[in-house]
Amino acid sequence: MPVFRHSAIRILSLALLTVLINKQAWTGLLILLLPLAVLFYRFPHAGLQVLQMSSRLRWFFLSILLLYCWYYPGTPLLPWMGDFSPIKEGVDEAALRISSLLLIISYCGFLLLLTPRNELIAGIQYLLSPLKLFGIDSSSFALRLALVLAIVPQLNERRLARVQSMPGKSLSMVVDKASELVREAAEQSVDYEIETIQVPEPVAPGVFDLLVPALLLAWLVYSY
Repeated sequence: MPVFRHSAIRILSLALLTVLINKQAWTGLLILLLPLAVLFYRFPHAGLQVLQMSSRLRWFFLSILLLYCWYYPGTPLLPWMGDFSPIKEGVDEAALRISSLLLIISYCGFLLLLTPRNELIAGIQYLLSPLKLFGIDSSSFALRLALVLAIVPQLNERRLARVQSMPGKSLSMVVDKASELVREAAEQSVDYEIETIQVPEPVAPGVFDLLVPALLLAWLVYSY
């Protein structure tokens, strides 16, 4: 079995990678950027979607930049500006945090785009299978997740159609329509067309599949 093909291993690796990225300085981020660059090169269409996904968070990144640049303790970057000067340490920390978030979002985007939905659900089911020891049915959770993932695209299409049809598109109208759609999804889920989803039986990962999470875990332990 090729390395890193098992969906459960991909999910586990992403979880470890998320924790690891938050512990890294610039050198570590540059190392973790190399596999991401390979993904962008091999899957340009998915890479474009990942970039579009990241661009939607630009205001969130801007808020991080503003908070760190002006409210982080440290040395003024432009002393002649007095209290209005951004903080040197804050600028560095903001750039590091934003870069870390972009890496996490990009890896998460590639996971969702390159892993078929049924395999993704099977991977989650496999990772949650130890919960059976506590009387929790991982298969039931996987089925619920499959139903949610099937309904969300249709709910989004209805939301876009209704928002575009609103004459004034005021904020209060958008909020009212959003709450109405949420209520509709909860109370009238029978109206949605649910496609048949074949979730493959979870299989144990191969020895080589475990290499990636093992290396990430070792790096994470070393970082602490």
